[in-house]
Amino acid sequence: MITEVRDSARIQQRKVLAKVLRIIIQRRMTALALFVLESTKPLTFLAAQSLIVFEPIIRTILRLPDYEIFTQAIEDRENIEWMIRQLEVAEEKRLPKRRSTTQQHNDEA
Repeated sequence: MITEVRDSARIQQRKVLAKVLRIIIQRRMTALALFVLESTKPLTFLAAQSLIVFEPIIRTILRLPDYEIFTQAIEDRENIEWMIRQLEVAEEKRLPKRRSTTQQHNDEA
């Protein structure tokens, strides 16, 4: 019973985190996000608490229920690791396209 509740909460958290990641990726802020996530990983609880300061900015992206789920989600290091992996995969998918475009441009010149 308890694990079902935890799993349900984790699924809800991952959905909210995925929304945030999509916005980060669309705005090409992946490198910055990876830097912040990696550097604050040891301080996840403090980072989650500091979101109170950034609430007005973040709420432009997330509705209130999602914001509350988001703050709970980033207190969990497993979610931070999941976000890092998702961003790295997205960046790997994007980079080969950029390299092939650059190579085509260089071949034409």
